[in-house]
Amino acid sequence: MSAGRVAPAAGRLAWGAGLVAVVALLGVGVGWAVRDATPPELWLEAPARVAAGEPFEVHVSASKPVTFVLRYGDERIERVAEELRATLVARAGREVLQIDAIDGAGAAALVAREVEGRVRPAPRLEAPTVLEAGDPLVAWVRLPPPPPGTSLAQLRSLTLTLGDRPLPLLARPDGWVVLHGVALDAAPGTWALTLRLEDEFGPLVPLVWPIEVRSNPRPVDELNVPASTLALVTPAARDEEAAVLAAALAHGTPEPRWAEPFVLPVEGRDTSGFGDPRRYAPGGNVAYHLGADIAAPTGTPIVATNDGIVRVAGFYPIKGGWVVLDHGQRLTSHHFHLSRIDVAVGDVVVRGDAIGQVGSTGLSTGPHLHWEMRVDGVPTDPMAWVGQRYPWVVRE
Repeated sequence: MSAGRVAPAAGRLAWGAGLVAVVALLGVGVGWAVRDATPPELWLEAPARVAAGEPFEVHVSASKPVTFVLRYGDERIERVAEELRATLVARAGREVLQIDAIDGAGAAALVAREVEGRVRPAPRLEAPTVLEAGDPLVAWVRLPPPPPGTSLAQLRSLTLTLGDRPLPLLARPDGWVVLHGVALDAAPGTWALTLRLEDEFGPLVPLVWPIEVRSNPRPVDELNVPASTLALVTPAARDEEAAVLAAALAHGTPEPRWAEPFVLPVEGRDTSGFGDPRRYAPGGNVAYHLGADIAAPTGTPIVATNDGIVRVAGFYPIKGGWVVLDHGQRLTSHHFHLSRIDVAVGDVVVRGDAIGQVGSTGLSTGPHLHWEMRVDGVPTDPMAWVGQRYPWVVRE
């Protein structure tokens, strides 16, 4: 009997132990199922703006092992891991970068970011390939617009240098323009015009434009100016006129005042060209002619070659009747030997306005207009400006 009673007891004990074991197993299983039902947490590292066409890095990590599926444009990357690193090529415009993550229990999470691929500038440099000493140098920097639906990367800096000399750039609606003068005594050779840009993603490869600068040898013109006329050229007279010119150039404005092509300031006969070497007396030093001489009868009207403001208007020992017009963008026109001056310092003139009359005052041997066009004080060939808003000298 005892054994019989024990048996059921033993049986009951065995069943109870089995129940505990089952409950324990169920407890473990329920906990595991609850944890896997929670979607994985995701952390994404990716830039919001990238340079179109260039690689960029993406890093996404999860709180547990998952199957990653990365989509960006037509790219698709699938990988089982706890973190994913990928290198993608940036697409132009706005594109969604999306990463799905699915764990072993089917719980899913998603992270997405819009990535803008900005088009880096592709500048064009337009300039002459060959110049002569004394030529004006005009160069244009143009930035083509980006394709529709895209944006250009933001410019941080833009510089243009000639050799190691920075050139001032003026912003225009279609780009930038630089105005410079090649001095008459410039050494011949190949000069490098170098454009450097830096945008929000860093510097771009410099663009180099070679310019061949040539000398222009000419026979020396023997003027044989009378000693009485040469006596006007004294150190005091030179210093006085240099100070007047320096003060005039100091008031220059960066923006151009003109919008139309330049015109001849007077009709007449060309008697001495720009850059001609000359001696004023036998055995004297050779000097370059810094302008164009146009002979005309005394009293012939002289007009403004273009819009500007009067910076000099008066009579001086060497230049005689002297008028300087500031056309902006560091460009000035100079008129010497006038018999009469019809403007005053500070007057605003427009192209074709009368500014004075032809004469033979100062260092002059006959009635004519000596006309100069200077860029930042450097004389350039004035005839290169006639009929042009900007001279474009291209030689082969």
